[in-house]
Amino acid sequence: MKYQEQILFLISGSTLIYFAYENDYDNIKNRYRGVIGSILFICMMGSLRSYDGPIKRFQGYWRFMFWLGVCYNAFLIFIIFQNENEARQLMKLGDNSLGKSVTKDMHTYDDNCEFVLVNIVDNLDHYFLLHCLNWFLLSFLLRDAWLLNFWQLFDEIIELSWQHILPHFRECWWDHVFLDVLIGNTLFIFLGLWVSKKLGIEQFDWLGRKNKSFTQWLVWHDYKYFGATFGTWLAVTINFLTGFFLMNQLWVPPKCWMVSYRLFVWFGMGVLSWQEQWNDLKGNQEQSGQCRYLVVWTLFAEIFISIKFLKNAGNIQYVDTPYYISITWITTIIISFLVYLIMRIKNQRILKVKAL
Repeated sequence: MKYQEQILFLISGSTLIYFAYENDYDNIKNRYRGVIGSILFICMMGSLRSYDGPIKRFQGYWRFMFWLGVCYNAFLIFIIFQNENEARQLMKLGDNSLGKSVTKDMHTYDDNCEFVLVNIVDNLDHYFLLHCLNWFLLSFLLRDAWLLNFWQLFDEIIELSWQHILPHFRECWWDHVFLDVLIGNTLFIFLGLWVSKKLGIEQFDWLGRKNKSFTQWLVWHDYKYFGATFGTWLAVTINFLTGFFLMNQLWVPPKCWMVSYRLFVWFGMGVLSWQEQWNDLKGNQEQSGQCRYLVVWTLFAEIFISIKFLKNAGNIQYVDTPYYISITWITTIIISFLVYLIMRIKNQRILKVKAL
């Protein structure tokens, strides 16, 4: 990504934060400001270089998916400029049954943890089907069995870390082990990888492990591989969490069609973004940053909505996070970022020495 593009991104993001967090205007003015913000975002995306999709025969489809992602992001930016009540009522334009709080009496997955067949079958609901579909599609995005299996285990840690705030994450031990890890995750990861290989889609190696022992994997030595892996982990984590926060903040129940629509849009954006990241990692100097910027903008917009509309949200518990959870997460992110900086400085020094 060029520095002028990064500067444009930072200026645009800072300006959006400054103007969007204030919502003490009437609804007409908020809508007007939201439309202006959405138009500016679309213009900014149009200023970046375009990128072709991963499958050469379907370029029209991938361009459609990219601009569908732009439309989704423009909608999020419009919502950002509203107050929480107006934003939730505007969701009724897509589904007239919305506009009312997601009940706090929703079914959780630790109601009865006795390990019997009837309880297991009871948990095989719509969310489990979406869970399986999510992992199937995610395998098309990351296309690396090692990274996907690491993430699926980390996914359970995320649920355990946030279950005190999001009751939907509360599960029985056998739900974590059997329905999630062994069936919903592992089975559909390898099914997705198998299908992607059959379609002739290029497979990735984010850890740089080919023909190397564990200690020689490039992820431990090359800042580009470490940064790509860390960035992927952070982006997928945020995407996973904001999916649940958006449902509650905008009062959208899990069975609403909008949940599946978001998954479909993210699939299109994600495939393009991670293909772009892989091309950049492999040394394509002409690689555009357009798709990655779109993903970062979308994550930013979803985080913004999750924070701004936290008041009177749906199925959320307003409790303090235990220190052993918050400190562990903060420490992990800080250490990972410091490792990336140290590796980058070290790699740059090695390149200078070789140039001499």
